[in-house]
Amino acid sequence: MTVSKTYADLDVVVIEAEQGPALVPSLNAPRTIDKRLVHKDYDENVLLSDIAQVVREPTEHRDGEPPVRKDHFRGVVYIQRDHQFFFEHHRDHVPGLYLIEAGRQMSVAVAHRFYGVPFGVEFVMSEFHVWFRNMATLDDALIIENAMSQHVYRKGQLTGMHSYGSIRQNGIEVAAMSGSMVLMDKNLLRRLERRGRSA
Repeated sequence: MTVSKTYADLDVVVIEAEQGPALVPSLNAPRTIDKRLVHKDYDENVLLSDIAQVVREPTEHRDGEPPVRKDHFRGVVYIQRDHQFFFEHHRDHVPGLYLIEAGRQMSVAVAHRFYGVPFGVEFVMSEFHVWFRNMATLDDALIIENAMSQHVYRKGQLTGMHSYGSIRQNGIEVAAMSGSMVLMDKNLLRRLERRGRSA
């Protein structure tokens, strides 16, 4: 039996199977988004099946302060039940580390798809906080609601941002995350890595 559920413009199809419902974004779409969008080499490490822009707010200009804008996005977490790392031990809930990685992937994918950040740019996390509110079950859709703000641009290219994400299941928040990322080219990252080794 197949049941289609809509979550604010994202269609999630629930397929009933012997081991329980499996979630895919639609019957015709790929199982997960392009692995390049989340900086992964293997498809099995991609934890998102869809992302979409919800609202892009106008920029507010206040006297003496940097411009302020908050953009909103939504994504669907794909639960890889047979993932060798996250589900190494049997469990009946989605592990917290899985949710954290899905949230990180959401921010990176949004930057590439909706802000035009080219592939080859590295994302370095400078701050991160997470709050776990409830257990996430394996059977129902997990929706990430993401707000991007504090955009920093250099020569017209996004070089930094703040991300706040809320992961919900059946309308109930299971986790919230907040963090800042700095975007840099691979050469700058290599120089920083060399400096770290020599310190």
